[in-house]
Amino acid sequence: MKVVKFDKSVELVLASIGAAQSFYLSLHSFFEKKKNFKDFLLSAFFFTITLRIVKSIFWVYFDTTPNWFLNLGFIAHSAFGPLLLLYVFYYLYDVKWSHLSFLHFLPSIVLLAFVNQLTASNFWYLGGYKLLLYHQLIYSLLSIVLIVFKFPKKHKFSLSKKEIIWLSILVFGTFLLQVSYFSNYVLGLTPYLLGPIIYGVFIYFLSFFLIKNPQVLQKFKRHKKYQNINISKEDLYIVAAKIELLMVNEKLFLAADFNVKQLAIKLNQPVYLISHVVNKAFSKNFSEYINTYRIKEAQHMLLDKAYKNIKISSIAYESGFNSLSSFNIAFKKITGTTPSSFKNSLSDL
Repeated sequence: MKVVKFDKSVELVLASIGAAQSFYLSLHSFFEKKKNFKDFLLSAFFFTITLRIVKSIFWVYFDTTPNWFLNLGFIAHSAFGPLLLLYVFYYLYDVKWSHLSFLHFLPSIVLLAFVNQLTASNFWYLGGYKLLLYHQLIYSLLSIVLIVFKFPKKHKFSLSKKEIIWLSILVFGTFLLQVSYFSNYVLGLTPYLLGPIIYGVFIYFLSFFLIKNPQVLQKFKRHKKYQNINISKEDLYIVAAKIELLMVNEKLFLAADFNVKQLAIKLNQPVYLISHVVNKAFSKNFSEYINTYRIKEAQHMLLDKAYKNIKISSIAYESGFNSLSSFNIAFKKITGTTPSSFKNSLSDL
C-alpha cells in the first residue's frame, strides 16, 4: 500500500486531528440534551470513524499494535456506513425506530465474534478487506441516493436549507473517506492515509457548521409537544393544503393581528392541531410561516410599478406587518437582503 508523502510528523498530526475532532462530535451527539435514538446513531457514527482512523494511524506507525485492535478498526469500518444510512433515513423520515434496522449490523457482529482470530494473512488480504470496502462504498452511495433521488416530493417543506446542507456535508464528506480507502486498496491510485487527512479537513468544516447552526440537531425535538397528536400523514397534508389555499386565495396574512387562533376557527380545527400541521408540514412556527407570505406580498408590491413612489414603510404595513423594524428583520431573514437593497436592485434593471 502507498503512504502519504508528507513529513511523518505532519502526516501524523493531520490524521490525529481528524480522529480527535470526530471523537469530540461523538461525545457532543451523545450528550445532546433531550437526545433520542437518532442522536445515538450520530454519536456511534462519529465514534466508529474515530476508531477506523486511529486503527489506520497505528497500522502505519506502530508495528507492535495488537491484532485485536486492528480488527476493531475494521469492525468499526463495517459499521459506520450503515450508521450513516440509518441516520439519514431517520432524519428525512421522522418515524419510529424499527428493530429490523439492526440487521444492517450483522456483518459487524459476525466480525466482532472473531476479533481475536482474524489476521491480515488469513482473512483481510484474502478478500475480506476488499469485500468490506465494496460493502461500505455501497452504503455511502445509498446514502447519497436517499438524499438526491428518494426524497419524497410531498416532504419538500420538511427540511430547512441548513438541514439539507448539514446532511449533504455529512454524506459527501464520508463518501470521500470511503472512496479514499477504496481507491487505495482496490484501485491502487491514492495513498493509504489520504482518507483520514481529507476527513480531518472535512470534519473541522462540519464542526464549524454545527457550531454556527446547532439547530440542525434539534430537528427531532421540534415537535415533541405535539408527539401525542394522532393524525395520519395523509390527513396532515390535507390540512396543510387547506391552509395554503386560504393563504393564496384569501390572503388572511395581510391583517396585522392575524393569529393561529383565527386560522383554526376559519378551518374549524383546534388551535393545537393547526400549530402541529404548520410545524410538521412546513418546518416553521406559525409566525415564520405567515411572514413568508407577507414578504412575498411585499416583494410583489416592490415589483409593481403602481407602488414605485410608495414608501417602504407603507408597503410593510400593507403586507401585514405592524412595525417597520419587524418587516426589515423578516425581509432580510427570508430574502437575504434588505427591502431598500431589493428595491434599488430593481431600479438598476
